[in-house]
Amino acid sequence: MALLRVLLSLLIVGTAIVLGALFTLQNTDPVALDLLVVQFSERAVALWLLLFFATGSMVGLLGGVVVTLRQRARYVRLRRQHAKLELEVDRLRRFGLSESD
Repeated sequence: MALLRVLLSLLIVGTAIVLGALFTLQNTDPVALDLLVVQFSERAVALWLLLFFATGSMVGLLGGVVVTLRQRARYVRLRRQHAKLELEVDRLRRFGLSESD
C-alpha cells in the first residue's frame, strides 16, 4: 500500500512538473508589471504567473497554519477547562449534594 502511495505521488508530481514546463515554454512573451507603486522590468508571462501562483500558495498555507494553531490552542484550553469541571463534579459527588441543595 505504501509503495502505491509513493508511486501515485511521484506520478502527480511528475505530471505537475511536465505541465509547468509546457506552460512556461508556451508563454514566453515579455510583459512589464506595474503595481501602481512599484514597476518591474519585462519578464515572461509564465514567470509572473508562476511567481504569483507560488506566492498565493504560500500565503494560503500560512493562513492555514495560523488557523490550525488557533484551533489547537483552543482545543488545549477547552481540555483543561473540561478536566477542571470533571474534578469539580467529582468533588461535589463526594460531598453527596443533592438537587434540593
